[in-house]
Amino acid sequence: MSAGGPSSATSGPATLVAVLALCVVLLTGAACPDAHQVPAEGADDGMSVLRRAAVAGKETAYSAVREVTGAEGEAPSHVHVVHRPGAGLALAPVGEEEAAFVVRASSALESLDERLLHMLEDTYEVTDAGTADLEGREARVVEAGRADGTVAGRFWVDTGTGLLVGSTVYEVSGEPALSVRLTGLAPGEGDWPEGAVGGTPWGDALTGEERDGLREDGWTLPEHLHWNLRLVDARSTEHAGRRVVHAIYSDGLSQVSVFIQRGKLDTKHAASLRDGYAGTDMGGSGVTTQHDTVFGGDVGQYQSMWQAGGFVYTVLADAPAGIASSAVTALPGPESSGFWARVHRGMSRLGFL
Repeated sequence: MSAGGPSSATSGPATLVAVLALCVVLLTGAACPDAHQVPAEGADDGMSVLRRAAVAGKETAYSAVREVTGAEGEAPSHVHVVHRPGAGLALAPVGEEEAAFVVRASSALESLDERLLHMLEDTYEVTDAGTADLEGREARVVEAGRADGTVAGRFWVDTGTGLLVGSTVYEVSGEPALSVRLTGLAPGEGDWPEGAVGGTPWGDALTGEERDGLREDGWTLPEHLHWNLRLVDARSTEHAGRRVVHAIYSDGLSQVSVFIQRGKLDTKHAASLRDGYAGTDMGGSGVTTQHDTVFGGDVGQYQSMWQAGGFVYTVLADAPAGIASSAVTALPGPESSGFWARVHRGMSRLGFL
C-alpha cells in the first residue's frame, strides 16, 4: 500500500496515541512509590525488638511519668503511670493521683500488643536503627518507614529493662505529630494509687459473622477506615438498654476509636467539631459510663461527635490531625448542615487539602 493510501490518514494520530501510552507506562513504572502504598516493602528486622518489648510490657512492673507532646508549640501533658502485671496500668495526672484510672489488658490504650504489631508490620517497613541515648538511658531505636522512604514513626526500647520508653508519630512532611516518653522509669511494684478506679473491659470481641450481621442491620462498621487504619478490635456492650459498639482502628502507630449506637444527640450534646477535630480534656464526656474520661489533656487527641441515619458516632483519635480528620470523613456524614464544610476548611488550614 502506498504512503498516500487510506491507512496513512490515521497512522500519524494512531502512532502518537501509542507513543503517549508507552510513555505513560514507562513513567508509571519508573515513578517512586507513593507514601500511602501498602505494604511498604522491607525485611522488617525491627519487629523482633518490638515483640520483645511487648512481652516486657506485660511481665515487668514499673512506675514512671508519661510525657505526651503534640505538634510544635503545644505544651506537653504529664501522667503518672504504675504498671503491675495482672492488675493493669494505673494512670493519673501528675499531682492528682487520687483520680487514677485503671486500664485493663484488653484496652486500646495498651502500649503494644500483637494486634498492633501485626498492623505495623503489614503497613510499614520496620527496621532496627541501632542504639541511642534517651533520658540518660541506652535505648534501641526502631523505625517504621513508608513506601516512599519517609519515616512514619520511631520507637525507643530500653536496653536494660526491654520496655518501650518512647515513640513518635510523624506527619508526611517529617514534622513530629505525637510523641510519648517515659521519664523517671523505676522498675518494681511502685505505689498503686489508692483511689484507682476502672471499668471492666467490654465483653468478647465481635466475630466476623457478628460484624456482618450488624452491617445487615444498618450499622456502619468498615474493615478499613483510612489507607493505613484497619479494624483491629470490635466489641459491644449495652448502655441505657441500647447496644454500643466500640471499634478500634490502627496502623500500629496511631489509634482511632469509633463508638456507635442507635439514637440521636440531645441538645446538651450537639455535634462538636473544631477545624476538623476537637481536642478532648480531663474529664471529657464519653458515650458510656465506662468511657467517661480521656487522659492526657488535648495533646494529640481529637474528638468528634455527630448523628447520622439514626446512629450517633463518636470518634476519639490518638493520631496526627490529618488522620483524625480522614477517619471522621470516612464515616457517614452528619445530618446537621455545614459539618463537612467545616471539616474541609479545617483540613485545608492544616495543609491536607
